[in-house]
Amino acid sequence: MDEVSPEQFVTLRPLGHVEKYSTTRSHLGIYNNVGLTARYKWSVALPASVKSTLFHALSKLIYNHPILSAVPLGIETTNPYFVRLPEICLDDIVTFVNKDLDPASPRWKEALDKTLEEQHNRPFRFDHNKALPFWRMLILETTKAPMAFTLVFVFHHALMDTKSALSLHEELEAHMSEINNLVSIVDPPRTINSPSCELIPPLEDLYTLHMSREFIESQEKYSEPSPDSWTGSRQTIPVTTRFESLWLSVSQTKALVALSKKEGSSVTAVLQTLIADCLFSNLPPEYNTLQADCAVSLRGFLPYPVTAATLGCYVGSVSTVYHRAPFDWHEARRTKAVINHAMAQKGGDMAVGYLRFIENQHHWMMGKLGRKRMAAFELSNVGVGSPLRKESCFEVEDMLFSQSSSACSAAIKISAVTGRDGQLALGFTWQEGVVDDELIGLVSLHLKNACDPARWK
Repeated sequence: MDEVSPEQFVTLRPLGHVEKYSTTRSHLGIYNNVGLTARYKWSVALPASVKSTLFHALSKLIYNHPILSAVPLGIETTNPYFVRLPEICLDDIVTFVNKDLDPASPRWKEALDKTLEEQHNRPFRFDHNKALPFWRMLILETTKAPMAFTLVFVFHHALMDTKSALSLHEELEAHMSEINNLVSIVDPPRTINSPSCELIPPLEDLYTLHMSREFIESQEKYSEPSPDSWTGSRQTIPVTTRFESLWLSVSQTKALVALSKKEGSSVTAVLQTLIADCLFSNLPPEYNTLQADCAVSLRGFLPYPVTAATLGCYVGSVSTVYHRAPFDWHEARRTKAVINHAMAQKGGDMAVGYLRFIENQHHWMMGKLGRKRMAAFELSNVGVGSPLRKESCFEVEDMLFSQSSSACSAAIKISAVTGRDGQLALGFTWQEGVVDDELIGLVSLHLKNACDPARWK
């Protein structure tokens, strides 16, 4: 599709407030995108090439999920809207790359970190010369593992959250496995016609997020964090994302899960408390307070048509304040209680609900620049995927959740996911010039040592 104009496309619906929040950030260069990477393997010879198998699966996904062919337009205005691309050329958005490295080697993970860092510095924009969807895939292959590949899925946050991306990987896994059951194998089309069905309504049209007067008033006024609260450098653009991953071993992950349960906490709460401790251990002594933001999924109490497999953005956040002290299980239990209390309000008094009171998100967002951040770090733990389907000939093993840094939120973003291989992977994201690379390295090492099973004995 060359020299396209917005008038050529079918208008779908206006963006909701949460979706508009994501397009405002990307338009202003504050935040780019999200990624969920998965390693796929298969144990039997495929009747078709990997590319044909993947394209077969993607054609099914695009047909089933109209959000994949939707792009936001008018994002520079206060009234952005989704339009439908009439078709998607898979060759334009799926790139195959050969990496001559052993996936089990440290060099592979270093190369993957570099690849993800590059992807998170590539924003999605509407191109009038060639209109592309606001998602893409990178397929990393290697001769060292001929019956496996790593799929990097990068997407605009206005389209979906990471729970959605996790579901997408699982659906992709199932559709790729269908290749063995086809009566005849033909190369799937490279260009897929978009479905004509409507988009699912945005979060705010599905559910009312109740806001108390006290909470609204707290959001309307700005007060800087206390001088003893570390938040990195002030909010500023342009943004250059830095990224580094930390992989816990299977034994570390098992120990963390078991002890979190034994001590009456949760993996998310324990991780958050440990990260706060690791930061305090590597910050100057004048910093005695940290605020942590925790991303939480709201889809559990949303009505139909939202299900566990729905692609959309249904995320809120919970804040917890920590004071300098060694790691303590009481703090981990307190953190869990804070998260549970917030979830019991079913989205009430969360920042995501306040978005509907903002007339112009562009002005609101630009007003944040130059001010101090409120949070030191943000933890997003998407959990673990569903069990493998018995009939599946493809299997997702390890996974890695990543995202771009943000000029207007926590100084450090930590994104967590546990693959079916039992490894908990954490993706550290920070903005160049806002947080020192050395601090990230120290915190990551401290956290890895803190999760050593020997420590818990």
